[in-house]
Amino acid sequence: MKLAAILLIALSLDAQSAAELAAKGSQHLEANRPAAALDAFTQSLRLNPAEFEALSGIGFLLYSQEKFKDARGYLEKAVAVRPQSFQANFLLGATLVHLRETKLAIARLREAVTRNPANRDARNLLAAQYIETRQFKEAIVLLQAIAETPPFDEETHLLLIEARQKSGDSTNAFALAKKAATRFPSSAQVLTWLGFQLQFAGRYEEAKQQLEQAIILDPKFPMALQVLGEVFLKEEDYKEAIKWLKRADEKLPGDTDTLLSLARAQAESGDTTQALQTLQRAITKNDPRVHFQLSRLYYRLGDEAKAKEHAELSVRLRQ
Repeated sequence: MKLAAILLIALSLDAQSAAELAAKGSQHLEANRPAAALDAFTQSLRLNPAEFEALSGIGFLLYSQEKFKDARGYLEKAVAVRPQSFQANFLLGATLVHLRETKLAIARLREAVTRNPANRDARNLLAAQYIETRQFKEAIVLLQAIAETPPFDEETHLLLIEARQKSGDSTNAFALAKKAATRFPSSAQVLTWLGFQLQFAGRYEEAKQQLEQAIILDPKFPMALQVLGEVFLKEEDYKEAIKWLKRADEKLPGDTDTLLSLARAQAESGDTTQALQTLQRAITKNDPRVHFQLSRLYYRLGDEAKAKEHAELSVRLRQ
């Protein structure tokens, strides 16, 4: 037998063994035996470094262990071997999201949605990246296609409400929030969005009812606490506003919106010293709103030099 034929047979046997080992690794994964799965996948790749099932399997294991940098390499190889794979594209996209590689994540997630348009998880994750990059129209189109398809998905509704609200379409955001509240009456997040929309419309008593119910459902959810504090701030009930905003700050320390509202409530209640301390906690964010509020507060305290300094900084940051 010629040498070339012998080599071809040997390579074929190796490839077959690699595939068998990868399949065995997948079986171990399904049986929740990660160590055995990793061993089988590793042996498979020794025989065939391009074995798709082994590459994606190790990528999945590393992703589930939150070893995202390590997972990325295996998943990129898996996508290179089988670019049409929904699983590999989706998992690589999710990994890149965790690595804050948003542009690359969007590209992989788009490919995943193209390969499996019915997959809600892929659509939701892609929509979340669109919202983060202020591509609200793209997020709305992506989510609207599945929002009215039973079984209804809570995350899809939440993302679509957020995308509509941030795009300036508060009318449709409000309508969807009301619809979502009937579909997910036990969701603290949905009720918080409805409460936000109600206070945005000036319907404060109705907003408080929804937000108080959200807090009962999930006392640890900070946004319900924050929005309720905002409602009391708008009603000029500064004592109640401070109480709820402090609770929100405990659950979500350093949140700029919470600190701005809390400082405003403290200043309006007459506690300018405490308001100044609150704003100092938010100053590292380089948010122009923080410096604008500091400027107003320093004017109130009679420190015109610092007031001017923060006013100018606020303008520069906005530009």
